[in-house]
Amino acid sequence: MIRSLTVFALFLGAACTQIPTEAPSAVEVLEDDVCQTQVFRVDADFSAANMASCSILDERGIEFLLQPEDTPTNPSPWYAVRVTPNQPGKVRLVLRYEEHPHRYKPKVSLDGATWTLLPDDRVDVKAEGYRVTLDLDLDTQPLFVSAQELYTNAAHDAWTRAQAEKPFVTMSEVGLSIEGRPISMIRTEAAVDAPKTVMITGRQHPPEIPGALALDRFAEEVLSDTDLAKSFRNEFDVVIIPNVNPDGVEHGHWRHNYGGRVLNREWGPFTQPETQAVKSVIDGLESPGLALFLDFHSTSKNVYYTQPLGNDGTEYDFTQSWLDRGQGRLPEYGFERQGSHNLALPTSKTYIFETYGIPAITYEVGDETDRAEAIETARVLAQEMMRLMLEYE
Repeated sequence: MIRSLTVFALFLGAACTQIPTEAPSAVEVLEDDVCQTQVFRVDADFSAANMASCSILDERGIEFLLQPEDTPTNPSPWYAVRVTPNQPGKVRLVLRYEEHPHRYKPKVSLDGATWTLLPDDRVDVKAEGYRVTLDLDLDTQPLFVSAQELYTNAAHDAWTRAQAEKPFVTMSEVGLSIEGRPISMIRTEAAVDAPKTVMITGRQHPPEIPGALALDRFAEEVLSDTDLAKSFRNEFDVVIIPNVNPDGVEHGHWRHNYGGRVLNREWGPFTQPETQAVKSVIDGLESPGLALFLDFHSTSKNVYYTQPLGNDGTEYDFTQSWLDRGQGRLPEYGFERQGSHNLALPTSKTYIFETYGIPAITYEVGDETDRAEAIETARVLAQEMMRLMLEYE
C-alpha cells in the first residue's frame, strides 16, 4: 500500500502491481553504492539493483549511468535504485544510457512490493532515448525506482515455498548457480502409471518480470483445487523451475548469468551449471517423459514463439488449438504467434522440440502489458492447456 500522501497524489490513477511477497523481503541490503546531496541520496545497495555509476548534477539532481554486465548483450537496459530524501521536495534523476537506449517505463514503490507506473508527464526522453529525466516528488520515505517491478530471489523463494505447502507438491533443490544460489523445483506426481510430464521454466533472463508474474499465475492455476486441476494432476506430472538464473536476478543483470552467458542460448552446449541443472531434471524423467514444455519470458510485445505452423509434434496441433481457445475466451488480449523463431539457435524450445518432438513454446509477455490482463491470460491459458491435454493426450 502507498503510504505517502504526496506520492499517492502524484501516482493516483496509474496501474499498480503487487509482487507476491511480503515487504521488506522483496528488497535486501547488499553493498555500498551511493551518490548523495544535502537534499537526497541515490543508492543501489539492495537485491536486483543496478546502476553502473552516479554523479551529482546539483542539490536536486543526480545522474546515473546504465551499463550491461557484459558486452555485447541484448537491448534490455535494466536499472533499479533507491532514492532517499534528506528533506521533502522535488528532485530529478537522469538516466544516461551508453550501450542501448531507454526501453522500460520507470516504476516506483515505497516498499519494494507494490509498484506504480511513473506518469508519462514525469518522464522526459531526450537524445533518441539515451538520456531520460525522471521528475520525482519525495516525502519522507525512501522511494524505489526501477525498470520493472523488483522480483528478487527472496520473492521467488517465498512463492515457491508457498506452493510447496500444498500436500501434493514437493520442493527440491536441483542444482546451484555459479555463485552457489539454489535452483529450486516444485513438482506434483500423478496417480496413474507412466504419466507424461508438463515442464514449466522461467527467469532465464533477469529483467523479464512480466513473464515471471505470468508463470506464477499459470502455475497457481495448475496447482489449484479446482476439479479441472485435480483431474489434470491425476493424469500428468507437473515440474516447475521458476527461477533458472538466480545470480543474474541478484545482481540486476540485463541478460546474462554470472558466467557471462545467455542461458537461453545454452541449450545444447549446456556449459553453465544453471542449464545443466535443468537438463538433469529432464534426463531423470521416467518414460514416457515430457509432453509439453513452456518457458516464460518478456519482450516488447505479447508473442508466443513456437514450432513451425502445423508442426509441433502432435496430431491434434496442440499449439494452435491452445492459442485459439485462449483467444476465444480473451478476445481483447492481443498477441502474435511466430513459428520457426530462432531455429538455428540453441534455445530451450528448439532443444526440447528437436530432442523430444513435443510442443515447446516460449511464452512472452509484453514489457508494458497491463499486469492484471497478463495474469488473467495466464490463468485462462493454464485452464485451456489442461483441458486440451486431458482430451487428447
